[in-house]
Amino acid sequence: MEITVLVENNSRIDNYLLAEPAFSLFIELDDRKILFDMGYSKVFLKNAEVLKINLDDITDVVLSHGHNDHTGGLQFFYPKNKFIKITAHPNIFDEKFESNGIAYSCPVSKKDLENRFILNLTSKAYNITDKLIFLGEIENNTSNDIDDSALVYISSNGLFIITGCSHSGIINIINYAKKVTGINKIYGIIGGMHLLNCSNKEIELIGDYFNKEQIKYIAPCHCCDLKSKIILSKNNLIKEICTGDKILLE
Repeated sequence: MEITVLVENNSRIDNYLLAEPAFSLFIELDDRKILFDMGYSKVFLKNAEVLKINLDDITDVVLSHGHNDHTGGLQFFYPKNKFIKITAHPNIFDEKFESNGIAYSCPVSKKDLENRFILNLTSKAYNITDKLIFLGEIENNTSNDIDDSALVYISSNGLFIITGCSHSGIINIINYAKKVTGINKIYGIIGGMHLLNCSNKEIELIGDYFNKEQIKYIAPCHCCDLKSKIILSKNNLIKEICTGDKILLE
C-alpha cells in the first residue's frame, strides 16, 4: 500500500505544494484508489495536480468524521466516475457548532452526495478490501463526535492505523482495531490525534501506551501541537509528516 499526503498543516520548502489546517490522504492498494478525507478547500485538488495524481481514477472515498476541515473538499469534488463509494459513519451530517456559534459541520448535505456518489453509511466495521477496514463506530468514545472513525490496514508487520482527528480517542481506536481484526501487533499510526492544549499527563499516558505497544511508525499530524509532539518523542520515535510525503507499506 502507498499513502500520499495530499493535505496537511505543513508543507516542505521547495516542494511547491500547498498546506492548510486540514487533512487528506491518497491511498493506493491493489486496484483501489482511495481518498481519505478531503481537507477544507480546493487545496487537495491543486496538490493532486502538482503530484500528477488523477482524481478521476478514485474508486472510494472514506470520511473520518464530519468536521469541515476533513469534508470541505466535497464541495469541489466532481469526478467523472459516477460510481465512487463514500464510506462514513451515519452521523457524519450532524450539525456541529463552536462555543461562539460558528458552524464546523460537513458543508455538503446527504441529499447532494446521494446525487453524486454511492453512499455507504455504516456504524459497523466495513472492509474496503481484505486488508483495509473502516472501523465504524469506535467503542468507548466519550466525545460528542460519535461519527469519528478511522481505517486500519493489515500490513505484513502488523496493524497500521489511519486516523483523521481521533476525537474518539487514539487509544480507543487502536484497541478497537485490535478487536475488529483479532490482531494485537500495532506497526504504525498516521493522522490527527487531537492533542491540542492537553495536559502533560494526558500526552504522557498516550506516549507510554505507544511505547508499551512498541509501535515503530508514529506520525502525529494535523491536530497535534508542538508540545504534544515533543512529549511523545521522549520515549518514541516520531515522524514529521508534510504535504506531499509518501509512505510505503508491505
